[in-house]
Amino acid sequence: MIRVLFLIVLLTTSHTIFSQPIQKTVYPVVISFHSECCGVPSDSSLRIFIDHFKKHYKIKRITADYIGPMGREGEYYLGFKLRELNKKQAGYFKTKVKKIKKLPGENGSLVVRLKMEIDPQSLPGRAASNKILF
Repeated sequence: MIRVLFLIVLLTTSHTIFSQPIQKTVYPVVISFHSECCGVPSDSSLRIFIDHFKKHYKIKRITADYIGPMGREGEYYLGFKLRELNKKQAGYFKTKVKKIKKLPGENGSLVVRLKMEIDPQSLPGRAASNKILF
């Protein structure tokens, strides 16, 4: 009985000692898509910008982390780490992406944030992160 109790205590403490804490991620650029009653805006203006940016700088792809759903109406974040870009390109990307607006007549809002820290533990329970290639 004492051995079983000792084994349970040992397993419990070793799990808490050796488990890795979940890391917060700091994204240079995060675009959040918010709903205002009737869904989120499309990402087509963002896709147009990224296509133009890739063509201008001859970049094959830009990746982002899709983080969501954040709410009941499809709210989500797109977090860009910008690892594919050099320093000059990343600066240009940050400057130009702030000017992106949603298309006329769309519901919701599109907000660009720079240097946003995302803690996975503070996200809603059903939110997940997936890579998206642009």
